[in-house]
Amino acid sequence: MVIENLIIDLSKNPFDPKLNFDTAVEYQRLNQTASAVSFYLRSAEYGKRDSLLTYTSLLLMSQCFNDQRGREFSVSNCILQAIAVNPKRPEAWLLLSRFYESLNQWQEVYTYAHVGLGCDSDEQLPAHVGYPGAYSLHFQKAVAAWWIGRKEEAFSTLKILSSMDLDPMYKNIVAMNLEKINALL
Repeated sequence: MVIENLIIDLSKNPFDPKLNFDTAVEYQRLNQTASAVSFYLRSAEYGKRDSLLTYTSLLLMSQCFNDQRGREFSVSNCILQAIAVNPKRPEAWLLLSRFYESLNQWQEVYTYAHVGLGCDSDEQLPAHVGYPGAYSLHFQKAVAAWWIGRKEEAFSTLKILSSMDLDPMYKNIVAMNLEKINALL
């Protein structure tokens, strides 16, 4: 079993941030989020302060807390810590925008999506954190624009998104939102 081999390796080198990260990823894959959080935390603590591994560990830790339910403060705190590690990457801004979407705090959704659009992600992260691309930030901003009274901006952004090559889930939601907005305008 993979986890057993990782634990054996960790017993020989407990301060290796990458090994702790790999162990956390495996625990998360097994839906053992409490264990995953522990190893993501160790990875972040033992890693370089500004490394992509630390940044990714914090974002994945936020996902574990989110899966545990009722840990909203921990979720947002991990994302904010990731932003402190690397404020120029878009992934954390998207996750923060989605976090506030879950709370129906639309101005925050709009603002954090807007900030994220000014960021860049040239270097690939060591694991997927739920960031499909910049279009997801445009989508967040468009939906939030509708809720904060910027209907024309919402419509024009969704129109642009509808002509892009999107993940099928986004494509369908964009089309549905355009239909609804068209009916109301």
